[in-house]
Amino acid sequence: MHSNRIMCPKLSERIMSASEAAAFISSGMIIGMSGFSTGAPKAIPAEMVKHADNLTIIQGAGLGGLDKLAASGSVSRYTAFQWSRELRSEINGGKIAFSDIHLGQLPDKLRRGTFGKPDIAIIECSKINEDGGIVPSLSVGISNALIECADKVLLEVNLAVPSEIEGLHDICPNGHKPLRGVLERTGEPVYRCDPNKIIGIVITNEEEPKIGFRDTNEVYSDIARQVLRLLDKEIAENRLPRDFALQAGVGGVANAVLLGLSEGGYKGLKMFTEVLADSALGFIKSGVITEASTTTLDLSPVGLEAFFSDLDFYKDHIVLRPLEISNGVTQITAMEPVAMNTALEVDIYGNVNSTHAMGTKMLNGLGGSNDFCRSAKISVFITPSTAKNGDISSIVPMVTHVDSTEHDVDIIATEYGYADLRGKSPKERALEIIENCAHPDYRAALREYYDGAVALCGSCQTPHDLSKSLSWHQRFLEKGTMKQS
Repeated sequence: MHSNRIMCPKLSERIMSASEAAAFISSGMIIGMSGFSTGAPKAIPAEMVKHADNLTIIQGAGLGGLDKLAASGSVSRYTAFQWSRELRSEINGGKIAFSDIHLGQLPDKLRRGTFGKPDIAIIECSKINEDGGIVPSLSVGISNALIECADKVLLEVNLAVPSEIEGLHDICPNGHKPLRGVLERTGEPVYRCDPNKIIGIVITNEEEPKIGFRDTNEVYSDIARQVLRLLDKEIAENRLPRDFALQAGVGGVANAVLLGLSEGGYKGLKMFTEVLADSALGFIKSGVITEASTTTLDLSPVGLEAFFSDLDFYKDHIVLRPLEISNGVTQITAMEPVAMNTALEVDIYGNVNSTHAMGTKMLNGLGGSNDFCRSAKISVFITPSTAKNGDISSIVPMVTHVDSTEHDVDIIATEYGYADLRGKSPKERALEIIENCAHPDYRAALREYYDGAVALCGSCQTPHDLSKSLSWHQRFLEKGTMKQS
């Protein structure tokens, strides 16, 4: 049974039900799980709630079975990024201790034992070869590091992922030399694991949960136009090659930028990124992008169908790598990408908050934005100028939480323009951001704050009026708007 998926005779004897596999997990364990949105185990986590509580979960970017786990009260600690609504609710409710971290640092910290030694790693895969090589599914993330570090391993072989996906991945050895090209391969297309560590294999046939990203809208299209204006200028002034490499997240703005590149006649671009979504598939097909490296495919059901129906083509243009490669500082520096990431709010000096609403409520986590912005050729943060129907300004006197400091931010772009912060002092940055990025409804108030801070502080490097720097957020909490009456 399933001999074309589990081809190693020794391991074929370890097939069991999800319930039997979950019985290996007991309360208080540290559990590592595959998955970077896609590629997470789905059957075993759903059964774990019957067997254990007080669990520590380590995962690159969780989705999969996390909702059920979080809602059950079985999880007491989680690292590192998450898309789960239930998990986010439990984190902000103080029931789950959440350790946010630069994702590019996660594999090394895992190997150093920062989070403790994983008792069991639960890894989704698509196939096990005769020699025991484990073919990954739709993401790599930290799965290779979890297999290496965990005492025991449970595998979920997901029949919903075609076995022909083999060859898409490049599982590079830790400490490899920097890649010279986006599609260069230095490793194997499989994970390697001591067969004696594998204590059970569960056969599943479960599709990926639907991932919801915001569609492109008029504001996102306007932001994209500002980013394209920047890119065109950089190319015209010979600071950027026309076939540059790009790192972009997922969602409306990234889609709009890619569409703008296509309409602008760009061809032969490269992507060196953490996440590759539906829109990128179409641009790979059209030749706008010819080479793409990522650690995960975050695809909708429609995107997955398109991907699976033309696997051979996409395997020639896409490679999936471990997180320490996709987000590795040395590798990012070598690829010289233009990095585009999303900000929740930006202050007038260029500090970025990506994670905390009003400074207190966690959204999803830092992710890999800082991995890229620290090391990219050009670091761009994008945000609509307002939120909550205009009651929140995304440009504020002082951010309530800092994820990326002014030192790592080159460009801020909103629908009204972009501020080029490179080589500028704090006072120069403040004027750039206020005049080019702030919504017109908030510009006068930002100028008033800045002028007042300058008058208060006199001769200083970074003028602030600490009695007012967070008053905008306090006004929103009290009155439901940042606007001054």
